Amino acid sequence: MLLVLPVPPAAASAGLDELFEALGSAETPMEAAAIEQQIWTAWFDYDGPAETVTQDMENGSIALRSGLVGLAERLFGQVIDADPDYAEGWNRRATVRYVMGDYAGSMADIAETLALEPRHFGALSGLGLCYLALGEPEQALAAFEAVLDVHPQSHSARQNVEALRAMIDDRAI
Repeated sequence: MLLVLPVPPAAASAGLDELFEALGSAETPMEAAAIEQQIWTAWFDYDGPAETVTQDMENGSIALRSGLVGLAERLFGQVIDADPDYAEGWNRRATVRYVMGDYAGSMADIAETLALEPRHFGALSGLGLCYLALGEPEQALAAFEAVLDVHPQSHSARQNVEALRAMIDDRAI
């Protein structure tokens, strides 16, 4: 019988730590985009013990792109059931739930994602979008500002921050 021991978080995230350091100091949007892609690849790549996760992630992604959101939600739910410590499974289901208009469900999944990977700029962006959909611009602003703390070159987060600050300022007048 093969005994599989969990990898300590520090060892598992060593490569990500370096990528986030580089992302934080990226000087151009192009440089940041290349690093961002490496981070997304690292998040999506699964190297845990559950045998079905990789296939379910791929099938869930295909289902989501094809508009089969119910199937995608079910497949990402299977990923979470198989390995609840895999942050990207939670993040992908959060995305599906957002698309379905289930903002509370999406935000619950985002909370799980961020508990496992607090630097997850995709989840933080999703949180901002949920708050926008719920008509809570102050909370949305805080979420998009958190994205910029992790990913200073994020064009979409910067645009959202600027638009939300202007909207909040206009309401205050």
